Amino acid sequence: MRPDRFPKTCRVYGMEPMTYETFHNTTIGELLSVQAARFPNQTFLRLEDERWSYADVELQACSLAAGLRELGLQPGDRLAVTLPNVPAYIVTVFAAAKAGLILVPINIRRDKADMLARFAKTKPRALVTFSDAKQFDGVDHLEVAVEMRDQVPELEFIVSVSNSKSNKKKDVVAWEGLLKDTAALPPASTRPRDTAAIIHSLGSTGEPRGAALTHGGIVRNAAEMAERMNCTAQDIFLGAVPLSNTFGFTAVMLACAVAGAQLVCLPHYRPSDALRLVKETGVTILSGVPTMFALELNHKDFDPSACATLRTGIMAGAPCPPELVRRAREEMGFKLLIGYGLTEASPAITMTQLDDGPITATETVGIPMDGVEIKVIGANGETLANGEEGELCARGYNVMTKYWGDPEATAQVLDKDGWLHTGDLAVIDADGPVKIVGRKDEVIMRGGFKIYPGAVEMVLRSCPGVKDAAVVGAPDLIYGELTCACIVLQPGAKLSAREALEFAESRLPDYARPDRVLFFDALPRMADGAAQRDYLRERVRIHGHGWKFGKNIDTDAIIPARHCNTSDPRELAQHCMEDADADFVKKMKRGDIIVADSNFGCGSSREVAPLTIKAAGVSAVVAKSFARIFFRNAINIGLPILECPQAVDGIAEGDEIEVEPAAGVIRNLTTGEQYQAAPFPDFLRRIIDVGGLLAYAEERLAEKSF
Repeated sequence: MRPDRFPKTCRVYGMEPMTYETFHNTTIGELLSVQAARFPNQTFLRLEDERWSYADVELQACSLAAGLRELGLQPGDRLAVTLPNVPAYIVTVFAAAKAGLILVPINIRRDKADMLARFAKTKPRALVTFSDAKQFDGVDHLEVAVEMRDQVPELEFIVSVSNSKSNKKKDVVAWEGLLKDTAALPPASTRPRDTAAIIHSLGSTGEPRGAALTHGGIVRNAAEMAERMNCTAQDIFLGAVPLSNTFGFTAVMLACAVAGAQLVCLPHYRPSDALRLVKETGVTILSGVPTMFALELNHKDFDPSACATLRTGIMAGAPCPPELVRRAREEMGFKLLIGYGLTEASPAITMTQLDDGPITATETVGIPMDGVEIKVIGANGETLANGEEGELCARGYNVMTKYWGDPEATAQVLDKDGWLHTGDLAVIDADGPVKIVGRKDEVIMRGGFKIYPGAVEMVLRSCPGVKDAAVVGAPDLIYGELTCACIVLQPGAKLSAREALEFAESRLPDYARPDRVLFFDALPRMADGAAQRDYLRERVRIHGHGWKFGKNIDTDAIIPARHCNTSDPRELAQHCMEDADADFVKKMKRGDIIVADSNFGCGSSREVAPLTIKAAGVSAVVAKSFARIFFRNAINIGLPILECPQAVDGIAEGDEIEVEPAAGVIRNLTTGEQYQAAPFPDFLRRIIDVGGLLAYAEERLAEKSF
């Protein structure tokens, strides 16, 4: 960002302006002390009708820090916190910093297993939690903490912000009872480069990884975001984003403190409450994930005139559909910015600006934050020129030092030169703004074209009747991958697969249009909201309509001898099952399943027979029995085949079928019946997954040589 873009000051009426650079090399504890001394009577926190000034929060934070140290906690110990967006949470954050403790924020939506997974490496000595089952979906977080105490040997203290007579019986420490005389607080000598918090993100398989973030990195990142938004002490932030993640922690809570502004706490997000607080409290800074803005804009109580005080804010935390950004900017009447980042980057890497043009403001994620370098690299790690697509990497003060207790995971994303490999594919425009095009591990390669699921999902979610959508690839011998749309309908909506495809076809390039549409009651999602794509890929990989064939279908019926003078899969595919059903290739769709009677694949040992079936797009063959030689040849090329007489008898032609070879499960989605074949052993499943015996052997040899 150019120095002349925004004033480099936080302005307070009647006082000399303070520069944002004041907070470029400091700690979280020092941030609060500076602001409390600067304007002690300014309101910092508000919860409904209650208010806390900066001086109030400073006093409480110092008192709590003294109490935590008196409890026995030492600098460097981990303090876990699972609280909603309430003032006690913010006080605890600053208290931990002043006591030299490392904060481990845990989202209140995490269940017991999630918490245990996060505690396994961080090993907190104390946990601050609460009890309010009525307001939080029947979950008593204090009871959960007490239950798991024995499973976390390092957890010595449970601190509750909720007053309860039963606390003593459960050996629980009262939060208010820890507020001690600040004179008892021994110096912690915390430095900006010290770890302030361990905030968890999820690996590709859903395992939690704790990013170790420094005081200096987090506070400076907050200052940079406050500067991009031109925040002042007159601003009012809405604390709707969970403060347990880096978006809420840095871009909302700490950015507000940097500006000397007011934070209106929203403990339990509901779009109606968010809209009410915007109107009642005069919110000027509204930030949230795309879903929050969509819920607010579509809410029955939404009134554009009630948003008159809004000035700016950040949409981030997930891909931001340009149409949603435009709608929020127009209907809410404010300059909404787009942010891009990762937990591992404290979180902001890039951000749009207040004076950006309409295209940059809605279709890019802006330019890097000051002090942050970015580059795009190719498959071999080479730096690419502007305009070329590759993996986005970032380096700077904001990047984590490591994943706590996980050097292997750290090495996967942090290289020796300090570059954080984001896993996101991006293009840096010639004039600077960055466009995120998709996740590196989610791109679908269909017939030589790259398809980015996020772009297709945005189109599908705009289709009338669609509640949710995810797009994944399914292996295909000819095209490489097929595009499969997994759709959840709104209650009462009626939408056929053909109608969904027609809607997408009119709005997407031909190569990006889904090949198949599958309907789900709900999409499986990880705790961070991301779709469980590995699970969806497994579900859609073998999913299609069944085509029935009788007994003794021999290899000559599968691929007649007159067409066997080629090994080209495309040519073979044109004649699949030609002598058993001359119109089969014309009728079937890629992904469909052959359902046959006994002795399928008998006759000559024609090795191209299973290849022909696979090349035609058949995803599996279910039969009462197979000829032995056909079975061997099918496994050799990775064609899933399952023996299950009950399934064959129970499936009618045209029924919608789903097969899970690993479990041996065959589902007739038309009738609701489920059948059990022999599960595939692990090695057979891997042969199918990698596309055949040869690929499997090469993989194993590579593993051994490594």
